Amino acid sequence: MERTRFFRLGGFLMLAAFLCMGATLWGGIQLAAEAQDVAGAIVIGDDEEVTGAYAATTYCHGEAAQDYWKQHNHQIAVDGKIYKINHMFVDNKSDVSLSVSNFHRFVAEGAVAVRTNWTPGMMALKPLAEKAKVPIIGGGFNEELFNPPSNYLYGAQPSYAGLLCASIKWYKENVWKGPGKMKVGLLLWDSGFGRSSDIPAVYEYLKKDLGVEVLPTVFFPVKIKDFTPQLMRLKSQGANLIFMQALAGQYAMLAKDAKRLQVTPKIGLMSTLWCVSDKYIELAGDAAEGTYGPWQWYVAKSDDNPSHPVVQKVHDAMEKYRGNRYYDINYFQGWMYHYLIQHILEMTIKKHGFPITGEQVAEVASNMPAWDWGLSRSFSGYAGGDRLGWHEVRMYQVKNGEVVPVSDWLPEPPEFLARAPWIIGKGKGK
Repeated sequence: MERTRFFRLGGFLMLAAFLCMGATLWGGIQLAAEAQDVAGAIVIGDDEEVTGAYAATTYCHGEAAQDYWKQHNHQIAVDGKIYKINHMFVDNKSDVSLSVSNFHRFVAEGAVAVRTNWTPGMMALKPLAEKAKVPIIGGGFNEELFNPPSNYLYGAQPSYAGLLCASIKWYKENVWKGPGKMKVGLLLWDSGFGRSSDIPAVYEYLKKDLGVEVLPTVFFPVKIKDFTPQLMRLKSQGANLIFMQALAGQYAMLAKDAKRLQVTPKIGLMSTLWCVSDKYIELAGDAAEGTYGPWQWYVAKSDDNPSHPVVQKVHDAMEKYRGNRYYDINYFQGWMYHYLIQHILEMTIKKHGFPITGEQVAEVASNMPAWDWGLSRSFSGYAGGDRLGWHEVRMYQVKNGEVVPVSDWLPEPPEFLARAPWIIGKGKGK
């Protein structure tokens, strides 16, 4: 009896050992198969203002950039082959010298594309990108960046100057009811970003084509704690609309000071991109109510529906990784750029095979045709010298604590673009 039990136990142990060995062997075979399925790795550099003066807007750009590759399992697929993405994400602390250092690090690690998210960073990195032959794909705008167009620097937004003109045109035609000429006060951040709209074409369009009176432009410092002097100056000059070009933190401060000084609601308050957002409402509180700002994508909650499947994917990422399906409108920016980079990488591999170089990525991007990408009504691509991608926005307003659309798509005015053709890649440069 004992002997029979012994043999049964021994047989069971042998069977268990065999099954374990089989499972181990099968796991090894599976891992080997998975490794064989990965055709290569691609390095992308990402230089972001997680902290510093830009952070109230850009912190969630950085979150979205990292979430994008989590959502896509850090890989892309081209013709049935899998390519792993090494997403090198670094905070530049809103310090240009750190952006430069980060770029050199990315290139040393073999990056074939680099994203930076601010105008000063793009200005500093443009000559480095051209020398290293690694394209910059990022957020920012001014004439120095895009005139003449470079194959190593790309934006993905309407021009700040053009959307300023489109926004003021909309306000004049749809909101302002006063007699005589509407008076506009431009309140610009004293930085490469803010000063990008301080160009002759803007003033010529507003005065000659739109027929508004433009008050002397007011520049304010990068680090500001109180807008009282600027607001009282514009109020005393009879401004009907104040247009501010900075970010969400500065716009919130402006809105609170404007309410405290009783500048609003009599005088309209409007911003550039990046401002009218969830973070802005959190910072400004009830002072945000009634203020305006444009966006370049389908960002309304009502746009989160099956007719906009790509927009739904953005909200899916917000919900999965940030716990709130409507976390912050600025999240679109970080997600969008990696969606664009993925598209360009896929086109590059299809054309050149693998491995790819930064020079090949730049060549493909420079000839990129129009793309039905699903985030805005249009994306005209980069072929022909236009390095911004598209040129229209929608106007939004804070109503009952929500950001809601109040206009259809507003193109950058053709009269303005005729005065600044370099914005769409035309003309002979400076």
